[in-house]
Amino acid sequence: MTTQTVSGRRYFTKAWLMEQKSLIALLVLIAIVSTLSPNFFTINNLFNILQQTSVNAIMAVGMTLVILTSGIDLSVGSLLALTGAVAASIVGIEVNALVAVAAALALGAAIGAVTGVIVAKGRVQAFIATLVMMLFTARRDHGLYQR
Repeated sequence: MTTQTVSGRRYFTKAWLMEQKSLIALLVLIAIVSTLSPNFFTINNLFNILQQTSVNAIMAVGMTLVILTSGIDLSVGSLLALTGAVAASIVGIEVNALVAVAAALALGAAIGAVTGVIVAKGRVQAFIATLVMMLFTARRDHGLYQR
């Protein structure tokens, strides 16, 4: 019985290591980079990393909530690009940045509301509605970048 327990523990350890190989590779990479670069574990670099990943983290939280409710939203990326392009265009004509942010948020909320109404009231599958909205916003975004 002792042999089975030991082999069971070995199997658990091997299985756990196989499941966590991406995490282990990340930790090894962090260890290598931190020894090669003295600036890696500085406060400025950590804040820089957090700042660069904050948009994706916020989108991931929102998408998690959508997925938990058995939904899907394919238009998030193109809507982010469109609202960013609108904000940049507004700032480009020398308007206050807060106005640009408010306009981008209002546009994103309006497009999200339209998609929600299409799904809820129109009884269209969320996959189809968000796919169409993704294509629509991507076209508008492309048009803004061409100017």
